[in-house]
Amino acid sequence: MGTPFLTILFCFLFSLVLLEFESLSSILKKRIQYFKIVLLQIILLVYTIFEINNYDILPIIINNFIFFLIFSFLINLFFFIFNKTNLIKFILSNLIIFSFFSLIGILHKPNGLYVILYIVILVSTMDIFAYLGGKILGKNKIIPSISKGKTIEGTAIGLVFIIITSFMVKDLINYNIIYSIMYGLIIGILSFFGDLIESVFKRDVGVKDSGKLIPGHGGLMDRFDGYFLVIPFCYIFIN
Repeated sequence: MGTPFLTILFCFLFSLVLLEFESLSSILKKRIQYFKIVLLQIILLVYTIFEINNYDILPIIINNFIFFLIFSFLINLFFFIFNKTNLIKFILSNLIIFSFFSLIGILHKPNGLYVILYIVILVSTMDIFAYLGGKILGKNKIIPSISKGKTIEGTAIGLVFIIITSFMVKDLINYNIIYSIMYGLIIGILSFFGDLIESVFKRDVGVKDSGKLIPGHGGLMDRFDGYFLVIPFCYIFIN
C-alpha cells in the first residue's frame, strides 16, 4: 500500500498506545489526559504531513524531526511536573514518543519500508525464540523481581537466532556479514531492554498486561515494548 498509507496508520496508532499508557500511569482527570494525548497526536500528525510533503519548518537551522520531537518532550515534561509522576513513567512515555517519531522518520527514508520489515523480522525472532528457549531450557531467571518469565537461557537462545536471522535477511538493508551480525546483536539487546522497561512499569502500576485489546497477548504496549528502543536506534544508525 506504500509509505503514505503506513505513515498515517502508524501516526494514529500513537494515540491508542499513549491512551493505554495514560490509563495505567496517570492520576490526571480524564479530560486532561485526553487533552495531552490529542495535543501530542497533533504534533506527530503535523510532523508526518511535513515529512510526506517534504516541507522544512526551519531549513538549515534545525530539521523537522528534532524540532517536533523537542516540542513533544517539553509538553510531556510539563505534564510530568503537573502530574507529579515517577521517573520510570516519564522515561517510558518519552520512549513511546521517541519511537513513533523515529518510526515516521524511518518510513520516509529511501529504503524505509525495508528497514521497518528488517526490524519487525528481527524483533519477532527475538520474542519467539527467547520464549521457546525459556520454556524448553530456561532454569535461571534474569531478574525475577521484575520479570518472572525471562531466563538467561531463553535470552541467550533469542540472541543467537536473531543474529542468524539478521544475517539471512541482510540484503534487505544491503549490509555485509559483519554489520548484519553486529546489528542483529544490538537490536536483540535493545529489544530485551525495551521489554524489561515495560515490565518495570507494569510492576510499578501493579498490572500483568498493559491492556486487553489483543486476546491472549495483552495490550498494544505489550506488543510494541520490544520496539521502543530498537526503532530510535535504527532511525539514527541505519541509513
